[in-house]
Amino acid sequence: MKNDKCLHCNSKISKENIKFCCFGCESAFKIINALNLNDYYSYCKTLYNTTPMKVQEFKNELNYQNSIKHIFEKQFEINLLVEGIQCGSCIWLIEKTLKTDPLVTHARVNLSTNRLHIAWNGEKNDYLKFIEIIQKLGYKLLPVDHDITEDKDDIKEKSILRGIAVSGFATVQLMMIVMGIWFADNFGSMGEYTRKILHLFSMIIAIPCIIYSGSLFFKNAFSTLKAGRNNMDVPISIGIIATTLISIEEFIRGGDYTYFDSATMLILALLIGRSLDIHSRHKAREKARQLILQQSNTVTIFEDGKLGAIAFVSVGEKIPVDGVILEGKSEVDNSLITGETTPINVAEGDYVYAGTVNLLVPIKIRITKFGDSTVLGEIIKLIEIAEQGRAKYVMLADRIAGYYTPVVLLLSALTFIGWLIYNYDAINALLNAVAVLIITCPCALGLAVPIVQIIASSRLMERGILLKSQDALEKIANIKTIVFDKTGTLTYGKLKLINSQQIADPTMQLIASLAAKSKHPISIALRAEYDGDIIDLQVDEIKGMGLSAKYKDEKLLLGSKDLCNIDKKLIIEDGVTEIWFKQGEKNPIRLLFSDEIRNEAKLVIDKLKSKYNIWILSGDKRSVVTRVANGLGIENYTAEIKPQEKYDFVSNLEYCMMVGDGLNDSAALKKAYVSMSPSSAIDIAQNNADIIYQKDLFGILETIEVAFKADQLVKQNLSMAILYNIITIPIAILGYINPMFAAIAMSLSSLCVIINSLRLNRK
Repeated sequence: MKNDKCLHCNSKISKENIKFCCFGCESAFKIINALNLNDYYSYCKTLYNTTPMKVQEFKNELNYQNSIKHIFEKQFEINLLVEGIQCGSCIWLIEKTLKTDPLVTHARVNLSTNRLHIAWNGEKNDYLKFIEIIQKLGYKLLPVDHDITEDKDDIKEKSILRGIAVSGFATVQLMMIVMGIWFADNFGSMGEYTRKILHLFSMIIAIPCIIYSGSLFFKNAFSTLKAGRNNMDVPISIGIIATTLISIEEFIRGGDYTYFDSATMLILALLIGRSLDIHSRHKAREKARQLILQQSNTVTIFEDGKLGAIAFVSVGEKIPVDGVILEGKSEVDNSLITGETTPINVAEGDYVYAGTVNLLVPIKIRITKFGDSTVLGEIIKLIEIAEQGRAKYVMLADRIAGYYTPVVLLLSALTFIGWLIYNYDAINALLNAVAVLIITCPCALGLAVPIVQIIASSRLMERGILLKSQDALEKIANIKTIVFDKTGTLTYGKLKLINSQQIADPTMQLIASLAAKSKHPISIALRAEYDGDIIDLQVDEIKGMGLSAKYKDEKLLLGSKDLCNIDKKLIIEDGVTEIWFKQGEKNPIRLLFSDEIRNEAKLVIDKLKSKYNIWILSGDKRSVVTRVANGLGIENYTAEIKPQEKYDFVSNLEYCMMVGDGLNDSAALKKAYVSMSPSSAIDIAQNNADIIYQKDLFGILETIEVAFKADQLVKQNLSMAILYNIITIPIAILGYINPMFAAIAMSLSSLCVIINSLRLNRK
């Protein structure tokens, strides 16, 4: 029995009793079936309208050692660039194949960057078998090199720009010839030989342009058809070639008109649209690349080893690692990490982070984190994670685009047949069919969702807000309730002395001098309150009670009411955090502390209350929570609540956004419909949140505003793209549009989507 096509890549087979076109495809087919991943073939066909690519065999001599990262004991990870990814089914196959190996703990492919991350437990060289099995499926794996990625993008963009230049030049020349023929036909006369010469010049100018500039489409279409698949370049190429052949036929038979100008203008319009598309897609990686470039590639090491080694950073250099300062007092530009423009003072014992700049004097740092594990590296990972999400609008656009090519080819064929039957004019029928092919190009549909997501994420990132999941903005547009944690979210999370104005300066000096000898949070708050000189006291710490010292034969006490032996008549049970100070036989002084409400919190809450139900959930004392709630005008609040109760409370709310920063918030952040966390939050809270905001609570208002605008723009873009096809396809089928105007209309539809999306940048 003779098999017509390869069971893996669907390529034609000429020999009998052969199931595969090559050994590579046979090997890939066997691996996929052995791992029970047969769904890959159905996903290719039904979801993405593609077929698996032909497996190319090659000898791999690449060095991956520098890409491997040792995490802990026998835990390793590696980042690789994948060549050959065509659609979501490729990602599904790669991830599922790797996860069948019991050693693999994580496998994820980023479609935007083509970056594969693998983590495993075992030996360092286990990566070789992971690479081998993926390459047997037909994908080539390269060590991550951002310069290579950047170069490939630049080459592609420059190639398109050259095509635009050539087709633009040819179009201008051809339009001059066409205008001459048009004026002669309408206002004078033109001899037959003159017309033929002008058509000959048109052909001489047009054909080289079409071959060169159109090759960008022809190559893609040919390779796609060769692999048994199709994409938008197939009908585009058919349209360009058909228009050119019609023009050549008209020239040979001495017709009045040729359409070389339409062919070159068609290519020009398509290339401009393609350039805009590529430029827009590159914006998705631009912020990540800018951050990557902030990472210094070199560092002076004084001691051997990695973690724990000592690094030397000169004045003006970027700090290449996270670490603790061992020697030197300097200032650091921390704006990349925190968003603060004012340099911060650093000294021995302070932490510094990769990507920041040392400003004043050289410093020595003991390395605690390097490479992808630094704070900057984690930010870059967040950007990539955000691109992994599959938002509902993206899936909708992908599903519609999957049916595009067969439907368009069918409509074009029916248009040709209909016009041929109607007026027996094959040339006119073919031109109308070509117009249908061109005008239905789904560039606008393809840009409708990602261009908005790119602009939205870029705008938020510029304001210090990072999206960890791509559907977070869609969810925020639906929220009805916002639940806030109190400490560290609505308040600063630090105690502050609130009655310092009632304390004389000499007394405050003594209090600060006592507090300077303790690392207790209250002592730190007291020391921060006084900026004068400190008296060097011999301080004794009384466990669980406070501090004592002697000054000018007077006993100084700073601590609890029991330590200071406070009269019961002076004790006030008002729920405020307090300690007492007593100097000799003088009257004791009550020191009151509060975790102060953020300056911007009242304004933010007032704006949110007009649209949402606002709650405070806090594990703090009822009196403290009540004070904050009353100060902010929040009617709904619960105090002394446990983490499990927070989780249950959020679980029972529909379309709820949780905002929190602590360990006790982490479960609720994960369970909530959507969640936000400040950059000051602990790691587990940030990991469970969908969005990380820096600086202040205004980031919440900014995120909500962008989410609503993005949601509106996505709906508008999809509506415009669909409406465009509903209006233009019937017009093209009825013969009212020629290929040139079809190309202009198609490019204008993409331009309208882009211009509409750019409105998101308006403040």
